[in-house]
Amino acid sequence: MRKLWIGVRDEVEHLRRLAVVFAVPIRLRIVNELYRREMSPKEFFEEFGGGSLSRVAQHFERLEKMGWLRLVHVEGPGGKRRGRAESFYRATELAFCDRATFAALPPSLKIGFAWNTVREIAEQLRAALEVLTAPAQARPSLTATRLLVDREGWARISNRFGETFANQEEEQEDARRRVGHATEKLFRAGSMLVAFELPGGQGLQFGLAEGSYLMVPFPVRVSKVLEDEVCLQILDESNHREISVPLFYKKYGKRFGLSKDAIRRRFEKLLKYGWLKVVGHKTGGRRRGATENFYRATGPALYDEHENGPWANLPDSLAESADWQTFERLSEWAKAAMVDGTVTRNEETCLAWSILYLDEPGWERVVASLEELQAFVTEEQERAAARLEKSGEEPIEMAVALGAFDTPKPPKEH
Repeated sequence: MRKLWIGVRDEVEHLRRLAVVFAVPIRLRIVNELYRREMSPKEFFEEFGGGSLSRVAQHFERLEKMGWLRLVHVEGPGGKRRGRAESFYRATELAFCDRATFAALPPSLKIGFAWNTVREIAEQLRAALEVLTAPAQARPSLTATRLLVDREGWARISNRFGETFANQEEEQEDARRRVGHATEKLFRAGSMLVAFELPGGQGLQFGLAEGSYLMVPFPVRVSKVLEDEVCLQILDESNHREISVPLFYKKYGKRFGLSKDAIRRRFEKLLKYGWLKVVGHKTGGRRRGATENFYRATGPALYDEHENGPWANLPDSLAESADWQTFERLSEWAKAAMVDGTVTRNEETCLAWSILYLDEPGWERVVASLEELQAFVTEEQERAAARLEKSGEEPIEMAVALGAFDTPKPPKEH
């Protein structure tokens, strides 16, 4: 019997640290921005907002305490600082699940992460196309293709995607070194690296969740699961079978040293944030008149008609553009793969979305790397076809999407 705890016991501290970042949306922006450049709380507040300077400073302190930020240097006092010293920080790492940790998470949580990535790309792409931040000749068209490969080809493509992702981060560092501290010479670019197995008609079938929790930012919802290994275990069990508080307590109560009431509170939290749904009730017998609720994991909120969603109320000029139609086709493939479960079936799945700060040479190298990657994928499909003909192996149908585009600066948070 599968035990999630076995898979993530060495990652629990990392997941708890992720929960700290995800718990407040502005913290995720702080980590992402400071991974790319040094900033002080004052600089961050002036550029991105965050309620008040004191509130932003408190988030910086919390992130430093948890090891997400490190102090780089202190300037002042004097000048515009009016007698106060100003501390500058850099993030120590990006806030994301690595492949090993991601592979061990419950399927519905992985699918939630995956769909949120697609949604983030949609938001950034729509914003870029609406304001036309990149000149037409500098912005490559997005590509989204379906192809057949064998298992060896899947692994080779996945490895090449990982190498390209790492190289793009190096291009960003090279660009930063070329311009020094003059970050205004850098521009924001989004890079998309997507590869997943397309559905074959079988797999996990989730009931899509509904409710007011959809207004809660996805990272906040995730933090409620990652902050507590018991919640992770509940979610994992509910992905594979109906589960109730008494059944979970009987199986795991002693292991986690928790009372039935403590476990019930965790079920209620997961229900509140849309990770569980009630699928049945039982009364009588040992229940002594009480009602025992049974739960299953919900599926991702795969909605595109929400009034605030990036797919809603598109102007005709955007909806009819080649880039948006390509992305919309990719979105439909991704939906089908997520509902069917194929997006979580392979460790080779890649859903990488990065915001990079680049200069012109860095941009040109990133674009060239995507062109090289597209050529590699095409060649690998041809090599896989030859291997499949000899081996008789069942082919794997997959989707590959690549793209890079200049992205506008996000609005301030109030």
